[in-house]
Amino acid sequence: MKGPWRIPIILGIIIVYALCWRAVGIAPSKFFEPQAAQRAREIFTAFVTPEILIPEVSRQAVEVPFRVPCPPGAKSTPEVSGLSPQIVMPVCASEGEIIKVEGRGFHPRSDVILRWRFAPSSQLPLGGELVAARVKANEDGSFEAQIEVRPLLAQEGGASLQAEAQWRTGRRVVSPALVKTVELMVQTIFLALMATTFATVIAIPISFLAARNIMAKGPVGTAIYYAVRWVLDLVRSIEPIVVAAIFATWVGFGPFAGVLALTVATIVSLGKLFSEVIETIDPGPVEAITATGANLLQVIRYAVVPQIVLPFLAFIIYHWDINIRISTVVGFVGGGGIGYQLKLWIDQTDYHKAGTAVWAIVAVVSVMDYVSARLREAIK
Repeated sequence: MKGPWRIPIILGIIIVYALCWRAVGIAPSKFFEPQAAQRAREIFTAFVTPEILIPEVSRQAVEVPFRVPCPPGAKSTPEVSGLSPQIVMPVCASEGEIIKVEGRGFHPRSDVILRWRFAPSSQLPLGGELVAARVKANEDGSFEAQIEVRPLLAQEGGASLQAEAQWRTGRRVVSPALVKTVELMVQTIFLALMATTFATVIAIPISFLAARNIMAKGPVGTAIYYAVRWVLDLVRSIEPIVVAAIFATWVGFGPFAGVLALTVATIVSLGKLFSEVIETIDPGPVEAITATGANLLQVIRYAVVPQIVLPFLAFIIYHWDINIRISTVVGFVGGGGIGYQLKLWIDQTDYHKAGTAVWAIVAVVSVMDYVSARLREAIK
């Protein structure tokens, strides 16, 4: 860079990056804070040691309702829940309060997990759980814990507090998290397959309308071509995760919302790719068929289709591979599949279970990437 503008341009670039640095709050020192570093080590260790085979665990659980805030006239004095095992705790409290929870009659020296269990609601359509505390029972099976009434409890009007005692029996069994992960990975693969299939059926006719060499041969055809292109570009600008959030609100959380979101995203992507394939075909057969007096449909059938079948198949297989990856992200906003369960495990700080899901995603994506590449090579 030469001339008198060199220094002002360099200064301008430095100022822009300085403003960006400040705007996004970059703080490298946070990496070295003792608590942050310790937390990062714990999370990383949990992720690289997924739950596969775990010691067989016996469980003992009791659950009691809890309201936030207290209804008018209600007393927040501790009450005893049912028969053994028992929880002694207030029946209600206000947001931000610290409540005392006592347990009796649990298995001696067992690990006790206290978790809030939420019923389905507008904010939590599938319900949910939130770990409140982890304690260890004494020799007599009793425990005591202090729990904060979190804002989510106030938003939901309360929840049930479950105390689950766990202790090992000595045997090793397949982790329930692994079983659930396998089930949801299969669901994710099928979710991506259905979305790719639906999108292909819709994208193929759209691609012909978006191909210049097919449509731009008159004022009406040219207008259709530009209109379809504009719609494809408009929809492509919307991220699949946003579309998934919309469908999750519309049809409810679950894999159906994920299928719809991926279908929309795949239609516009395949529509654009297919149209570009059509625009790059050899014009010779098209001109020859047209010279015989064939109409537009006949030209497409005998001159265009034979040239685009293999490229179309390659793009379809490639997009199935892509959709398996995207479906994980879509699941985070309610699109079903392994992504939603991964989010729940992370929110519950069950990082070993989350690690199981992450490694399963890595394995499936790697296999699908290899299979997809081989299939694309085979059909060339």
